[in-house]
Amino acid sequence: MSIELVEVKLEEKSILENMLHFYLDDLSKYTNQLKTNDQGIFEYDSLTYFFTKSNLVPYFIKFDEMVVGFLLFVKTEKSETIDYCVNDIFIFTQYRERGFAGQAVKKLISAYPGTYYVVQLEKNQNAIQFWKSLFKEMQLEYSENMVIESGEKCLAQTFKVPQ
Repeated sequence: MSIELVEVKLEEKSILENMLHFYLDDLSKYTNQLKTNDQGIFEYDSLTYFFTKSNLVPYFIKFDEMVVGFLLFVKTEKSETIDYCVNDIFIFTQYRERGFAGQAVKKLISAYPGTYYVVQLEKNQNAIQFWKSLFKEMQLEYSENMVIESGEKCLAQTFKVPQ
């Protein structure tokens, strides 16, 4: 079962926006900072930047030509030590537990060797275990720190992908 990473086109932005509502709903169980708007929808405030800034790249994760998730990728511009960040990754519930998220990350980092930074909310143990399992499986050494991001306790890992 192989997946594809396909860059989201501007005309597909509304599809990604719809998916982000599900992602933020999932994420809301780990934080009190996410709130719905007047229509009862979680909004991803920075989505427009992924279509206007060249260092922000949204990808669909596809399986059998179907969109099963997304990955939001950042090519850092202001850091001397970090090259990239996997900002957000999401797989629809019915496609989870199939290894699609791990395959997506592996495809991405093999295309972009360098130093990565990833962050998980401290309460999101599934995300923390996902990354630690991936590091172990890929035999990637990483450093880990507790950080505060947007007022939330988070775990942050830095790892290097050799060329």
